[in-house]
Amino acid sequence: MNKIIFRKHGGFYHVFDDDCYILYYLFDYKISNRKVGFPLASINKVISKLDELHISYEVIDECIKDYKNLNKYTKYYKLGLDKYNKDLKYINLYKKIGTLNEDKLDKILDYIESIIDEK
Repeated sequence: MNKIIFRKHGGFYHVFDDDCYILYYLFDYKISNRKVGFPLASINKVISKLDELHISYEVIDECIKDYKNLNKYTKYYKLGLDKYNKDLKYINLYKKIGTLNEDKLDKILDYIESIIDEK
């Protein structure tokens, strides 16, 4: 569809499926079941950022903004999905590292520090 669809539900706006990765990328909004929600009061901040980045959107029953050929929806979808997958990988690794015995944990931490210190 290449535009973010905002749906109003009570005191929140929700976006679903692929759209949620863009908001995750831009605002660090939490994704739950491929859905992001935020308070109605935040819509102007969100729309301002989307306008700045030329990402098309539609607020159901309110407004539509279509950047046509300038639309950067796909770019920010890919960036958001990449960020989400990296963060998920980090969280899973963090959980696994927490289950290691002290010797293995020390080896891993030393290895990570040596890589970081190379820069």
